[in-house]
Amino acid sequence: MSYEKCPDGEFATALAGIRNRLDTLASINENNILIPGGPQERYNAIIEEAYAALDLVETQVDELRSELEYQHKRLDEARDAALAETQCWE
Repeated sequence: MSYEKCPDGEFATALAGIRNRLDTLASINENNILIPGGPQERYNAIIEEAYAALDLVETQVDELRSELEYQHKRLDEARDAALAETQCWE
């Protein structure tokens, strides 16, 4: 597994999409939610879009976490093996 599978542009775009949708949702309140036109008419769709983008981000974060855990374990094992090797020579 490699972090290159997680394009920075795609990740940044997903984060920006979540932020934009959250800003739009935050702008909707009891004073404008029933006014025809604008984002208030499609707030459910905006919420679904935000969740879809969040799923993408969470998947990428999970992949990065797995890669980090793998590298941590691999390097700990390499260090332990190297230390054991040097102790055999003493």
